[in-house]
Amino acid sequence: MHRNTKRWTLAAMLCAVMAGAGAQGYPDKPIHLIVPYPPGGGTDVVARTVAQRLQTELGQPVVVENKPGASEIIGTGAVARAAPDGYTIGLVTSTYSINWVLGGGLPYRPEQFSAVAPLVGVPMLALVPAGSPHADMAALVAASKRNAGRMNYASLGPNSLQAMSSEWLKHLSGADLTAVAYKGAAPALVALSTGEVDFAFAGLGASRALLDAGKVRPLAVSTQQAFAAMPGLPPVAAQVPGFDIQIWYGVVAPAGVPKPVLDKLNAALGAVAGDEAVRRQFADLGNVPMTMGQAEFAAFLAKDAELWRGIIAAGGIRAQ
Repeated sequence: MHRNTKRWTLAAMLCAVMAGAGAQGYPDKPIHLIVPYPPGGGTDVVARTVAQRLQTELGQPVVVENKPGASEIIGTGAVARAAPDGYTIGLVTSTYSINWVLGGGLPYRPEQFSAVAPLVGVPMLALVPAGSPHADMAALVAASKRNAGRMNYASLGPNSLQAMSSEWLKHLSGADLTAVAYKGAAPALVALSTGEVDFAFAGLGASRALLDAGKVRPLAVSTQQAFAAMPGLPPVAAQVPGFDIQIWYGVVAPAGVPKPVLDKLNAALGAVAGDEAVRRQFADLGNVPMTMGQAEFAAFLAKDAELWRGIIAAGGIRAQ
């Protein structure tokens, strides 16, 4: 064997040994979970529920850091720039896939991340203000056509799930709705409750307080599958054929985190998702726990990007 080859082989072996040794002691300090949305929304609630139980699994504090803005790009970018040691991880949603498909000059690349684990699947509610005259999706769509250019929907940014789902709704139904952007689900839903906007997609976790207070009203659920948390609610597809969207939340890490550390995080997050108390909390929020191995989740992310690629192409949606 050539001397240089021997040197590189020994170096690789040494790195592997060091990575394994580091993983055995991991974690020995607090872990930071970056959430690319402001406090108070459904994503933040999921993050804090997971963080509380995860610190029990790992034996170290898990600190939630909210870094909202730019359709997850600010928070996700912070994850990409973090040290690849497993002490900074990031919560992402289906917007993570949408951003890759739309491109638009992202300040990071796909190879800067490692998949860790999924958290939950999240059916969305199609919501209107409590005093809205629209009884169902068909009435909302018809009113938007009659009032061209005068009705709007709440967006969390042009590449957000709320915007993409609303634009897909417009493509399938011909609805005439204009986007109004907010920095998170909480301010968007407050705007909906006051009638500042006419329509919004949101998860049950983010909207429950306003639903319980009678300030917003659900017309339909985004999935064709029945929504266990609201069994009498019809799917959007009942009046807008072809519409079927369930979003997801998951965890990624910077590329280069040692495989044993990723495996440990994946196992710990799987234990969190399987915890009965957490499952009850998720059910109350209308979320469905998801568990996958690390490699399986990486494959899931690739497949999800292709799903959104098809929707974006069919709807003629462009990065903004």
